[in-house]
Amino acid sequence: MKKKLTVKDLFELKGRKKLVEILVKNVEEATAAEKIGFEMLATGSPGKYTNPDNHPNFKELVAIRNAAPSAFMHYCPTDTHYSNADEAIRLSFKALEYGFDMIYCARSIKIINSLYKEGIPVQGHVGLVPHKRTWTGGYVAVGKNAEDAMKVYEKCIELQDAGVVAIEMECVPYKIAEAITKKVKPIVISMGSGPGCDVEYLFGCDILLTTKGHVPRHAKSYRNFQKEFERLQKEREAAFQEFYNDVKSGAFPESKHIIEIKESELEKFLNKLEKK
Repeated sequence: MKKKLTVKDLFELKGRKKLVEILVKNVEEATAAEKIGFEMLATGSPGKYTNPDNHPNFKELVAIRNAAPSAFMHYCPTDTHYSNADEAIRLSFKALEYGFDMIYCARSIKIINSLYKEGIPVQGHVGLVPHKRTWTGGYVAVGKNAEDAMKVYEKCIELQDAGVVAIEMECVPYKIAEAITKKVKPIVISMGSGPGCDVEYLFGCDILLTTKGHVPRHAKSYRNFQKEFERLQKEREAAFQEFYNDVKSGAFPESKHIIEIKESELEKFLNKLEKK
């Protein structure tokens, strides 16, 4: 098993080695990523829970963490997981206790800095931040003119000063992303922001096409699992239909599916039953 990266390693590798990261949503995806050797992974799930112990899916998240022990893995809670710095700190320490290496946080600079002051590795987010998209015009690229590009850079500096280890840069023109990556100290993770950042990042669900609907322009699907899921659903329905029909027609159960008893023992039982 290869050595898992540390925060110190990430800073030392900046500008020297391109890293690759995907977001995994189950143990199977994490196991596959571990086998391939992805340096970084992300995982997380939605839910209104401030304490991981009360999160119905947190055991699954821990299983995902354990399935890829050599990957530097960050946990991505949604905004509904915490409402203030104290809750964010509590959640983050619990995640670190369970083996996660970094916490994604797209909340206020105050909360991010509070995590940093507690020694918690944090990843921020700039560019198209989905839950803040109304401020940047919706699901569109951010930083396509000099003024907006400068705002992206200034946000990166703000995050840098708050103490983040990494910055996810989503849907920013690639030449802008490359220029900013060279100017800032945190490692920059490209989500649709071109090849000039420190880390290239995609969602596993987009790579595998496991969900229906729109695939982001910046994503590339290498397989079509949705088509396979649809095929399996048809096979599932066909098998259930055959079982239903067999029961109705008397074709199931067959002799090989039932338990026999000696005729002499059966006769004794029936005689005793008759007397009841």
